[in-house]
This record gives sequence, structure tokens and C-alpha cells, in this order.
Amino acid sequence: MVRASRAPVINPENTDAFQAAYEDGLQRYQQASTGILDLLDDAESREKMQVVLADGESFVAAGERVFDLVRAGQVEQATQLIEELRTPTLDSTTDEILQTELARLDEKKLQAASAANALLLLVTAGTLLASALTILSGALITAGISRTLQKSVGYITTSSNEIATTVEEQERVAHQQAASVNETTTTMDELEASFRQSAEQAKAAAAAARQALGLTESGTQAVGENMEGMFALEKKVGTIAEQMLQLSEQANQIGSISQLVSDIASQTNMLALNSSVEAVRAGEHGKGFTVVANEIRKLADQSQRSADKINELVSQIQNAINSTVMVTEEGTKTVSTGVEIARRTEQAFVGAAEAVNQVVLNNQQISLNLKQQLDGIQQVVQAMETINQGAKETASGITQAKVGTQQLNETAMELKQLM
Repeated sequence: MVRASRAPVINPENTDAFQAAYEDGLQRYQQASTGILDLLDDAESREKMQVVLADGESFVAAGERVFDLVRAGQVEQATQLIEELRTPTLDSTTDEILQTELARLDEKKLQAASAANALLLLVTAGTLLASALTILSGALITAGISRTLQKSVGYITTSSNEIATTVEEQERVAHQQAASVNETTTTMDELEASFRQSAEQAKAAAAAARQALGLTESGTQAVGENMEGMFALEKKVGTIAEQMLQLSEQANQIGSISQLVSDIASQTNMLALNSSVEAVRAGEHGKGFTVVANEIRKLADQSQRSADKINELVSQIQNAINSTVMVTEEGTKTVSTGVEIARRTEQAFVGAAEAVNQVVLNNQQISLNLKQQLDGIQQVVQAMETINQGAKETASGITQAKVGTQQLNETAMELKQLM
């Protein structure tokens, strides 16, 4: 009954169902224990049964404590308390009581059967003796023997009545004990089924925990691989940022060169204009120089326009580079944040793996304890079945002795009538 309180530690979610089964077993135990002392007429057996009942009350209190601890979330304390619920003294004491009572029943059965057989032999021998003496000796001897037989028959009748009363009382007690043992055997069978179910649930919980542990380890491995990818991405983003900075510097250099070309073109244009003025002053001799100055000025204007376009393109490139650099920096920050999150996730997975591993170990220990308890209960069930069979045989033997005593009494009465 008390061992049923171990079940909620394996599966705390079903604590209410387990407590209902526990309370049902407790009610059966209380019904079986009520009046058990009245069935024991041996002082030593009664004393031992009082010890058993006291231990039973202690186990009931411990079982209630287990359910309270499970509901409070203190599974480890409940597991430790379960480890302390050992009942070798209770089992040995109960076995001693049962063995004593069986021995007493066997002794009573043998005594009743021996008395009945002795009385039957006495009546038979007396009858044969009376017949022989009647044939050989005559009426006088027959009368003396008849008086003696009448006394013997009276004694036999009285003794058979007393034996019948004793056997009837023993039969009633034997049937009560057989019924009690049968009820206890039924309760133990139900308890065995409950423990077997709890053991199967513990195995299933251990398997689920092992599966969860495998998933946690897979998650840890996946997070580790993700972190490696994040580190590689962070490195690549850093390389891109460095290259964009170099490109920005080169674009600045191109802009500086373009600005220099623009300045040179402006100066060349001014020189060409001055040359044209001087050519006009020179008259006919300066016409050729005027043509050259005009061409130089055109080239200077083209260079100026090209330099302006280059400056515009460089400005656009610079803006694009600046935007890219900003995005790259944001990407670097994002990657760093992702790496930190991945690191914390990995730590969480490691902690979860350790917790699940501890759960696996606890479930394995609980499953082992339940298996040991189930083996013990199976042994008790087998012993109770043997005791139940012995009690039935004892009750049957006492009933047969009762029938024999009744037949003896009837034979004595018939013999008395013949006298």
C-alpha cells in the first residue's frame, strides 16, 4: 500500500491519479487490518501484529509526505524519502505471524482428526468386543460389558459433542482467516498490477528523457555549427568593411586628381584667353597663334567638363561607399549580436543537456527501485497465494474433521440405542 506512493516521483503530472490509487489501497489496507487482532488467539502473534500495524501507520504518514513533497516541486526530497521506505522488518514479521497461524491451524486440524480417529477406533473396537463376548460368555457377562459400553458411549458422546463444538469454532476462524488472506491476496495482486504499470511508466519516462537528451545534444551541436558560421560571416563582413574603406580612400584620391585636372584646365583656359588677346595685338603675325590658342581653349573646356563629370561620379561613388560602410558596420554589429545570442543559446543548451541528463539518471534510478519493489511484491504475492491455498486446505480439512465428528456422534448415539 505504502510503496504505491513512489509512483508520483516518476511522473509528477499524474500525481492526482496516483494519489487516488494510493487512497484506494489505503482503504483496502484499513479494511483488512480492522479486526485482525480478534482473529489471532496466540499472544505472541498478537504482539507481532501490533508491531506490524504500528509500522503500517508510519508508512501511511510517509506516503502522505511523499505526495506533499511532489506537489511542492521537491522531487529529490521525495525520491530520498522513497529510498527510506524499506519494509524488511514488516515483511519478516508478517511472514512469522502467517507461519505461526498456519502451524497452529495444522496442529489443530491434526488434533481434531486424531481425536476423531481414536474415538472411531474405540467405538469399533468396543462394538466388536461386545459382540464377541456376547457370543462366548452369556447374558451375565453381556450385561456387565453393556454397562461398561454405555459408560464409554456416554463419554464418547460427550467428547464428540465437545470436539464438534471446538471444530466448529476452528472452522469458523479458519474460514475467516482464509477470507482475510484471500482479500489480502487480491489487494496484493492489484498492488502488483499498479507497480507494474508504474514501472512501465518509469521506463517510458526514462526513454523520453533519453530522447530529449539526444535532441538537446543535437541542438547544442547545431548551435555550435551556427556559431562557427557566424564567426566566419563576422570575419568576412570585417574584410568587406576594410576593403570599402580602402575604396573610399582611393575614390577620394581620384576626386583630388580630378580636382587638380579641373584646376589645370581652368588655368589653361585662362592662358589660352591671354594668348588670344596677345595674338590680336600682334595682327597678321598672330593669327596662327590665335587658332592654336582657340584649340587649346576648347581642349581646356573639354577637360574642365570631363573633370566635372569625374568629380560628380566620384561624389556618387563616395556616397555609395559611405552608405555601404554604414550598412557594413550595422551588419558587423548585427553579426556580433548574433554571435553573442548564439553563445548564450549554446550555454543554455549545455545547461539543459546537463539537467536532462540528471533527469535521465534519476528516472533510471527510480525505474530500478520500482523493479526491485516489483520483484519483492511478486515474491509476496506468490507467498500469499501459497498461504491462501494452505488456508483453504486447512479450512477444508477442519470441515472434513467436523463431518467425521458428526458421524462419530451419530454412531455413538446408534450404539447407545442398541445398548
